Amino acid sequence: MDVATNITQTLLRYLETEREAVDQEAHPLLDEIEALVSAGGKRLRPLFCYWGHRAAGGTDSLEIIRAGAALELLHTFALIHDDVMDRSTSRRSRATTFRALAELAAGVPHRGDPVRFGTSAAILTGLLGFVLADRLFYSAGFPLEATMRASDRYDRMRLHAIGGQYLDLLAAHRGEADEDVARRIGVLKSGGYSVADPLVIGALLATDDAAVIDTLDEYGRPLGEAFQMRDDVLGVFGDPRQTGKDGDGDLRDGKQTVLLAKARALATASQRDEIDRWVGNPQLTNEDADRIREVITASGALDRTNELIADLAEQATKALANGNLNPDAEIQLRELAERATMRNR
Repeated sequence: MDVATNITQTLLRYLETEREAVDQEAHPLLDEIEALVSAGGKRLRPLFCYWGHRAAGGTDSLEIIRAGAALELLHTFALIHDDVMDRSTSRRSRATTFRALAELAAGVPHRGDPVRFGTSAAILTGLLGFVLADRLFYSAGFPLEATMRASDRYDRMRLHAIGGQYLDLLAAHRGEADEDVARRIGVLKSGGYSVADPLVIGALLATDDAAVIDTLDEYGRPLGEAFQMRDDVLGVFGDPRQTGKDGDGDLRDGKQTVLLAKARALATASQRDEIDRWVGNPQLTNEDADRIREVITASGALDRTNELIADLAEQATKALANGNLNPDAEIQLRELAERATMRNR
């Protein structure tokens, strides 16, 4: 069984064991978490955790699979809340949690607004995932010393991700962000949370060797930033049949990304007027979105962003030569760098 499949199956088994701890009337929330996990996902965060552990001398064990599964569950919480904030219609080719729970409410006798119920219930579903992730992480089975060594990074990862999410909301609300601000948002929101932090958490569960931790950080930070930029490119140019998300959602919501910042900086005055008119406009149509994609491409912003992604990925892989890492794990980390930055979903 491959690592990603093992993580998924371990997570689903864990969720089933937690049913007794969750009131039966609240089981639809747990059902929704299970459905979202089962619907797919790249499992990159738990894979970085696993291979960070192996790179630091850790062994293949149920304990590291459970720790990785906890990070995937934490990511599930973040996706659910992100979709509420963005009012996204689809995730992993299925209705987003707040829409699914609204449809559930609409199917039974009620006096309230199904949309409001679905939104409120989705917030609670995300929080349930957040709590269950903690329960799984701290019961993964590592010695107390190793768990405590990793717990500070685990906590800081969540603090930075929440702060980055707020900055993302704030930038979209303001309607503009330059490239420096967009990169800062990406680093906080996803750069550490998606790559560097899972890597280091996995490593800290195996060792306190500062040189190994530093090497993984030097690899993970630029790769995490590249990962987020690739995500932003796919948010505008990705095929919804592959990404499983609304292809125009990021433009309609006014996401202030490096891609968009580069487009504003490189565009002509008339092109900037089109960007300002339609990006963040809830009335954006498919035709309007296609026009913005043409503007971004014509300005050179797409090419420049892809070049930056490649540069950051190269910087990351070069860092792997700086530390005494497990050779087999190093090979896997190089392959993960390619997957994270050249993916189509």
